[in-house]
Amino acid sequence: MTQSAGTRGRKRSAAAENAVLAAAYDLLATEGLQAATVEAIAQRAKVSKATIYKWWPNRAAVIMSAFLREASNALPYPEQLDMTSVFDRLHRMAEEFHGPIGNMVRALIAEGQSDPEIAQAFREGYVLARRQQGAEIVHAAIAAGLIREADPDVILDMLYAPLYYRLLVGHQPLTAEFIREHVTLALNGLTPRGNGERRPGNDIR
Repeated sequence: MTQSAGTRGRKRSAAAENAVLAAAYDLLATEGLQAATVEAIAQRAKVSKATIYKWWPNRAAVIMSAFLREASNALPYPEQLDMTSVFDRLHRMAEEFHGPIGNMVRALIAEGQSDPEIAQAFREGYVLARRQQGAEIVHAAIAAGLIREADPDVILDMLYAPLYYRLLVGHQPLTAEFIREHVTLALNGLTPRGNGERRPGNDIR
């Protein structure tokens, strides 16, 4: 299991940590994943490679720490599973996917096909950690009667997989119209029987 930042070695300098993470993210955003080597990160952050390896177990852990620091704020889950909240969050996610974060997600998934450390770091640090939060939101929505009872993992896949599919395959654009229709169809399918069908655009601003 990949060790997270803060679990290795002696107590780190906050300034040095910020410099390393900023350097890693800048390399990812401007030059791509292949350019974000430990050597390049250390040089840009003005620290030694030994300092980086003292705090992170490998290159993948540094890269994921840098990515997660930005992505956790840019790609939040909705506070609850109502039509407007889900649309707003998925629309924001689609907009972020048009920029550096989308490029990074594509690169990390692609690299993970041949690099087990990157694949593990992406699954554990980004996918699984976020899904714990998502499952809590799904359970709360079921308890409140907003959606019918179903497997939280299936619900999260249903809501988010279409965005990743368009991001990775690129067969169609990630537009507000796509998000609106997708959210409407998904939440109509999750609406408890007897609550009526929600029409596209009825309660999405």
